[in-house]
Amino acid sequence: MFDISILGGGWIGVPLAEKLASLGYSVQISQSSQTKTIQNPAIKLIQWRAEANLPEQAWETILNAKTIIWTIPPRRKENGDHFYLEVLRDFVRLINERTYQQVIFLSSTSIYQAENKLVNEESALENNLMSQAEGILQEIQSPLLILRLGGLMGGERYVAKYYAGKRVPAANHPVNYVHRADVLEIISQSTKNLLKGIYNVVAPKHPIKSELVKSECHRRSLDSPVEYLEDQEAIKWVSSDKLIQALNYTFQYPDPLEFPIEN
Repeated sequence: MFDISILGGGWIGVPLAEKLASLGYSVQISQSSQTKTIQNPAIKLIQWRAEANLPEQAWETILNAKTIIWTIPPRRKENGDHFYLEVLRDFVRLINERTYQQVIFLSSTSIYQAENKLVNEESALENNLMSQAEGILQEIQSPLLILRLGGLMGGERYVAKYYAGKRVPAANHPVNYVHRADVLEIISQSTKNLLKGIYNVVAPKHPIKSELVKSECHRRSLDSPVEYLEDQEAIKWVSSDKLIQALNYTFQYPDPLEFPIEN
């Protein structure tokens, strides 16, 4: 039996497998095009893909671990919301046939309603895909940790990439971003401490979107946006105070204005 099984060999799953293996955990991960970049030969690649109504034996190997980490985002371009929720129902049913040390699910801060105020884990939720997904996950009988991630940045993902030379919508809104390095470290510490419950994972500082885009375009020598568009839609600031206290965690990159240039 492996220490950790990661479902989802993508932008978070692959570097997470490398990090956890470097800490001495035995790790297996579902195979994908991105797992080809894995450098540690000790990480086992499992041929498994999230599909609805898979036979139980198709799940057997990927669920053979003490800790299970779900990193798979909805693939809306390929399948609808119904597909994602059906896979999660299968996942929960099979998880409940065993006892796990910890089950970790990566959710999103898109789950919160925008109420023109600071929101935390007790704030009102939208009735959307992620809230429905979390509702299904609450049926898990093993210790469950849900991490609600802010907008993921790092490496080839940076905000100026999407707006250089273009119009910037909602330019007057604060951002709720987090750097991938912090996400990986927080999952690592959560695994070590067997953290359970629901926690937000967002950089503590929330610059205005226009300020961030302008700064990044300058730092990366990219074309400035052609226009900053403001709107009157409700905004939100997402707090990570609960997580910071639970892990005594200090963010490596607390301010999106100072996220490193890595590519």
